[in-house]
Amino acid sequence: MEQKTNQEIKRAEALRAKKNKLRILVCPDSFKGSLSAEEAASCIRDGLERSTLLADISLLPLADGGSGTARIIGKSLGGGEVMKTVTDPSGKKLKASYFIAALPGGHPPDKSAFIDLASASGLSLLEKKDMNPLRASSRGTGALINDAISRGCAEIFVGLGDSATVDGGAGMLAAMGARFLDKHGNHIADGGEALKRLDKIDISHLLKKIKGVKFTALADVTNPLIGPRGAAAVFAPQKGATPGEVKILEGALSHYAGIIKTAMGKDVSCMSGGGAAGGAGAGMAAFLDAEIKSGIEMLAEHLKLEEKISSSDLVISGEGRVDSQSFSGKTLSHVVKTAAEHEKTVVVFAGKLEEGIKDNKNMVFIKITPFKMDPAEAVKNAPAYLTRAARKLGDLLSGKF
Repeated sequence: MEQKTNQEIKRAEALRAKKNKLRILVCPDSFKGSLSAEEAASCIRDGLERSTLLADISLLPLADGGSGTARIIGKSLGGGEVMKTVTDPSGKKLKASYFIAALPGGHPPDKSAFIDLASASGLSLLEKKDMNPLRASSRGTGALINDAISRGCAEIFVGLGDSATVDGGAGMLAAMGARFLDKHGNHIADGGEALKRLDKIDISHLLKKIKGVKFTALADVTNPLIGPRGAAAVFAPQKGATPGEVKILEGALSHYAGIIKTAMGKDVSCMSGGGAAGGAGAGMAAFLDAEIKSGIEMLAEHLKLEEKISSSDLVISGEGRVDSQSFSGKTLSHVVKTAAEHEKTVVVFAGKLEEGIKDNKNMVFIKITPFKMDPAEAVKNAPAYLTRAARKLGDLLSGKF
């Protein structure tokens, strides 16, 4: 402990003596399955501090509506974490959490809830053998929303990324009091497949519960509910759906959208972001009158990302897998765009780098794992690999600054 303290003192003295020290902003997303955004940022900082580089390092973990969004916003506001026993996508009991905090300019300013749909209904909660996109339910997320309302939260933000579900948010809404009935007046089962049997919607109880509550859905994609870019076609295969199951889910969601339009006069089939979280975006817009916003844009504004990028010399970001989707409404796309506007270079650490992704004048990509490494081994050792990659980067930069 004393040695570490002495090292910190020496480093601080060296920084004061160095007139043109490099200002580095570290702002990664999570490395899914291995590191949260906060853990990833800490690994990068640790690696840089073990290098020969002298720099001022600022950490700003990010999220775009997926896992970690609620924690990042909630903690930045000094909020408290709430634990609740709910059900996971398969109906099993689990403990999930969300945050309650005061959001400046909120509705009202002293009581807002921040909930990740992934906390109760996320794909990471299931083993591969338990993935069932036809029956996976978002009901657990509805239970978290109920709890937030019971605690007096009048503004609720729901991050829609990383879900295991393709149920149009029906499970979540059913938990909140909506009744989804078949032609015989019976409740339909949970899961996306059952939506094809939907005949009638009763939201009288739901409307009483949410009176005076404002909802915002934080999406990490702009995909619509149905069609070739829709929730089933694009995202269901990632959740374990076969081609045949994708067709079933597409038909069920299309029927769901038709019933919503007939019963409520709202067309949610093609709205931007409606396909987020297996159609939960469309469900929230239709039943909760939620506004669908870009998750990363909301976080970036709240965390003053642009201001922090503009005052930095170098920006370091990263995520578990960098592919073409990373540059469409995701954290990395926003970081790179903002950095380019201020003529800053972004170094991107990636656990896996899609073939064809190349460096350019604004971005430099660094794959942290050894070539052809077993994926399970890469995930297990991600902290060590990320720290090592950051140290190597620091050593390289120290020769230039």
